[in-house]
Amino acid sequence: MRDRKQIIYSIGLLALVMLLRLPAFWTPILDVDESQFAGYANALIDGGTPFIASVDTKPIGIYYYFAIVFLIFGKNNMLAVHVITAIWVWLTAMYCYKIAKTIYTKQAGWFAAVFYAVFTTTYIPKFISTSIMIVLMLPLTISIYYMVRWERTRNYGSLFVAGIFFGLACLFKYQAGINLVLAAAYFIVLAPLYLKDKTRPKLKPFLIFAIGGVLIGFVFLAYLKFSGLWNDFYFWSIVGSVTYIDAGIQTSDFFRRLFMRGGFFVISSFLIWFFAGKQILYLVRSARNKVFPKTPETCLVASWLFISFIPVCAGGRFFGHYFIQLIPALSILAACSVARTIVSRPWNAKRTQQIWTAIVLAMAIPAVSFFTARLYAGDIYKAIGEDDPEAYRPLGEYIKKRTSPDDRIFVWGFATPVYFFAERMQASRFLWCDWLTGRISGSPTARDESFDTSSYSTKGSWKMLFEDLDKNKPVYIVDTSPGNYHDYGKYPIDNYQSLVRYLDKYYGLEAKYKGAHFYRRKEEER
Repeated sequence: MRDRKQIIYSIGLLALVMLLRLPAFWTPILDVDESQFAGYANALIDGGTPFIASVDTKPIGIYYYFAIVFLIFGKNNMLAVHVITAIWVWLTAMYCYKIAKTIYTKQAGWFAAVFYAVFTTTYIPKFISTSIMIVLMLPLTISIYYMVRWERTRNYGSLFVAGIFFGLACLFKYQAGINLVLAAAYFIVLAPLYLKDKTRPKLKPFLIFAIGGVLIGFVFLAYLKFSGLWNDFYFWSIVGSVTYIDAGIQTSDFFRRLFMRGGFFVISSFLIWFFAGKQILYLVRSARNKVFPKTPETCLVASWLFISFIPVCAGGRFFGHYFIQLIPALSILAACSVARTIVSRPWNAKRTQQIWTAIVLAMAIPAVSFFTARLYAGDIYKAIGEDDPEAYRPLGEYIKKRTSPDDRIFVWGFATPVYFFAERMQASRFLWCDWLTGRISGSPTARDESFDTSSYSTKGSWKMLFEDLDKNKPVYIVDTSPGNYHDYGKYPIDNYQSLVRYLDKYYGLEAKYKGAHFYRRKEEER
């Protein structure tokens, strides 16, 4: 009977996730990042190699996620990507359930799962896109679960599995590496100190966890080395990531963005912040009064929350999806607080009704509000000057009607949805042109005409571009700067004389359409 009830609850949770993410099922591109991931994945499917066929600073995890979905369900099948991502979110919610259930009670588990399902949708319209962060949260949450499980079983195999999933998480985003610091702090310092248990093993559990993570890292590095990709990986991913973060720190208005974007996120998910705060205060008071709970795992989850602020703040950009890193720990702590302070306390009927009404409304109001906002996302983007991926559709369709499936194109700017809507492969390793222009994404300098970003361009990138163009001979070169797509109005092609000369030699201006200039390769040069 209990198993049947759990199955019903699990199916209900999946239905809730699907319902809240419904707009993703009819919106092919929710965020320009998705078209970037799709373009990179298509390059891999066509036999290209990472960091050569297409370049980015990120590890390879998200690109193979897209590539695997495309291989199974068809190239550029974003409906499949979004459905798989919804299932991925549901699985993450179920591991939030398992953590909270282990720490406290089954009721706390279901609260954690529902909180995660709801509050991973209550932010800006593109929040429900298939971002690296939403995919990253599953292996990272599984890793935390097996750390919690070790506390209960003292089975060192659980720690090894936790390390494996930690290592897998790092293949999606380097920021996941901060959890190695979390593991060291928790096993060696926090848990023994919190429990005042001198017999508790300290270094051994951390080392076993670390071995699991290092194993994944070793396999990945061996793959790079034996595939001849190490130098390219190091240049684009390691050096590129450091440069990207450093440029953001130098040019971003850190505290303003933290206050504006962070504040809006807190307001939109206030319920879990409120109850997670109550749980953390309870832990602090317990330590102060030397009344230590039997569950040090709560200390682990609280530490996970605090240490996750570091990658959220790295680079000072505070993109919306960065905040997803905080939601699993917030949901688990909030769930334990609700179960401890409300479910287990003897309230009178009227008071109980008032409390549950408030909790339901605190979930329903933001969930319904942001669901509704997604129905009018285009109007919202237009009103606030944000990028609307649908705006790129006419450009892509223009190219699709005038080219064959085997033709390649090159798009000047940051306009990766053009490749997606055109259903044409890129002619260069550069899916967007920040490497060439030095544009600093997520920084106010992108719109500041007086700020010269040329010093931030990648060394050797222009030589690489012309090598790619000579090799692949794109039928179209599309300039999106006249329409200021993704703030590229600051970078007109006329500012780059080597590209102007290339266009004059091999291309002719065919059309000016929807704020873009379409240059078609001359017949005699094909």
